Parts: sequence; C-alpha cells; structure tokens
Amino acid sequence: MIRSLALILTTAIPAAAQPPTVMTQSATGLPDAPVTDQFGNRMRFRDAVGDQIFVLNFTYTRCPELCGMADLYLTDIDERRDELDRPVRLVTLTLDPARDRPDDLLERHRDFGSPRDWLRLTGEPSQILPLLRRLGAWDGGPLEDHKLFVIVGDGHGRHMTRLEADPWLPERIFQIASDLAQHGK
Repeated sequence: MIRSLALILTTAIPAAAQPPTVMTQSATGLPDAPVTDQFGNRMRFRDAVGDQIFVLNFTYTRCPELCGMADLYLTDIDERRDELDRPVRLVTLTLDPARDRPDDLLERHRDFGSPRDWLRLTGEPSQILPLLRRLGAWDGGPLEDHKLFVIVGDGHGRHMTRLEADPWLPERIFQIASDLAQHGK
C-alpha cells in the first residue's frame, strides 16, 4: 500500500526523468563525519553506511512538503528488501542538524514503522553541514529550497548514483540496488 501511495504522490512531481548522475569515488573518497542515529548511538558516517549496498536520502523532521515523499521512497525499498540478493542499508541524513535531534528522528522512524536497518542520522551542524555539501545535498541556500533526490551506492564508495525525483524514482532506486546486489559493482 505504501508503495502505491508513493507512486501516486510522485506522479504529481512536474519533472521529466533525469538521467542518473553516477558519482564514482574511492573508498577513502566517501565523505565522513561524526553522526548520531535515532537511538542516540554515535558513529562515523562511513560506519553508518557500512560496507553494504545503501540508499541514502536527505530530509528534516519539520519539512512541510518533499521529505514525506523521500521517506516513502525508502519505505518502498524496505518493503522489497527480500527481493534483493544482498542486504541493503537505508540511511536518512537530516538537512537540519541544528533542530533535528535523535528523539525527533526516532519519532519519525516510528511513524514509518521502525524498519530494520534504517538509520536516521543527525549530529553537530559544524560536522553535518560540510558532509551535506560533500554529498551534494546542500548548497548553503534556504532549507526550504532543498531538492528531493537519493543516492544509491555500495558502502565501499566505488559506485554511487544520484537519482533526482521523478514519477519512476521508486522503481529506479530498486533497479540500481538490485543491479549492485546481483553484480557487486
């Protein structure tokens, strides 16, 4: 049902399908910073992503519009994990580290059914904002002007694909995750 809702909601986005942007980096090139998850556990961003396939989105808990759809995209992947050949880590990095604290992220996590292996991350703004810049998620502009996109990649940082919002985004996310799982790119 959530998958159907996500597909219905995404058809309202007035955008043509954009070709994915492939971001290839070495393992040492994967951005890193200290983060805290929704349970209050402290770790490094690279450790949160792990060495498995990941789907990363960017939201904030007080977002009035796009962030709910971004979470629905990851919910779709969560519902389809059993169709993949390898585990997939879901990661949401806040766009508003000054206000999104672990308790806020935990409430949002519970709102979406507390899926396993879905980490919602925050941290000190002085650490998170540069991380968001390196990931291409924030350009210093107003928070309300953020774009909806996800990054699908392997935890080794060898393959990362940025996907912009379009009506087919949930299926495109799944296809790239599936390809990575099957071929170990």
